[in-house]
Amino acid sequence: MRRLPRWPGERIFIQLLNRQLAVELEDGLFDFLDGQVLEVNVTDLGLELRVSKHGDHFVRVSAAVPADATISAGLADFFAIASGREDPDTLFFQRRLAIRGQTEIGLTVKNRLDAFDRNRIPRWAQRWLEVVATELATVAAS
Repeated sequence: MRRLPRWPGERIFIQLLNRQLAVELEDGLFDFLDGQVLEVNVTDLGLELRVSKHGDHFVRVSAAVPADATISAGLADFFAIASGREDPDTLFFQRRLAIRGQTEIGLTVKNRLDAFDRNRIPRWAQRWLEVVATELATVAAS
């Protein structure tokens, strides 16, 4: 995975964040990320994405820029959180979700995303997240 070009997936991920969190961005719930760099690290795939906020949208940040905070977990755990199958606090206390650097940034992001109303996600996407989360959990357990 590390050998694949990063920018197409990063660009799609940033667009998805901007679309799904547009209301929260407009309400200023992510203003704490202005001028801050958050790294999302998918540990088992070796993928890292750095993101910040500029104006009313999230932006991709170069890997050369150091992160102020890092949230790390395996792919299965990120899908479990996104699908609502697992609570981020549970994963954090099980040490399957790690927050490093300025922990206040990481904890605030975790809490904002945990409070996100998943009913705003299109039903087909919710179902897809659930299926992928279930399959990844099965693979991780074996």
